[in-house]
Amino acid sequence: MLKIAQIRPDFKGKERLLEYLNTDSDEIERSFRLAFEVIQQVDQEIGDRNYWQLSYPEVSWLYAAVEILPSKVTVETGVGSGVSSLTILKASEDFQGRLFSFDLGKKYGESQEMPVGYLVPREYRDRWSLIIGNTRDTLPVKIGEIPQADIFLHDSDHSYDHVMFELETMLPRMKRRFLIIVDNYDWSEAPRDFAKKHGLNLIHMADDMCFIFP
Repeated sequence: MLKIAQIRPDFKGKERLLEYLNTDSDEIERSFRLAFEVIQQVDQEIGDRNYWQLSYPEVSWLYAAVEILPSKVTVETGVGSGVSSLTILKASEDFQGRLFSFDLGKKYGESQEMPVGYLVPREYRDRWSLIIGNTRDTLPVKIGEIPQADIFLHDSDHSYDHVMFELETMLPRMKRRFLIIVDNYDWSEAPRDFAKKHGLNLIHMADDMCFIFP
């Protein structure tokens, strides 16, 4: 079982983000402690299996971002077992945040036996909408039916063209004060090119996750 001492927030170079979120290191530490409940649940449900889920430092930063912003409307692409979905829904529980998730809908697990998002508990599902299909088709159609988002998390196809497609599609649907989170952001230059094009900050957060914000 992972111990909370193994997850420590790294604030080096993140002062601009803390200022943007109007928070400080003490608040991030507090949020990380709350995120540990999610980490424990993931440990129990997944154990040593690799479902390409977020790492524990990434879970902690995602939880802190959703809770501290706060993100009342979050959109994510790429669900898998549901680690990110669980994190977002748990972090937004106190203010009843909504999550809209896009996924191809393929079953998950080593023998393809588990449904997408199986980690999301029943009590959170009234705040969770799961849209199945390729985001090339579903995102442009459904995004007009969804309220403007506080946070967008990309964790689907990480090819350059697909990342740019999702980021450009979502940007007009973000609130004035927003965060865009990209997992595996170093798999292509798309996140950096997108941030540069729109004059946005891009900060490496943990492992291969970045945050993009005004």
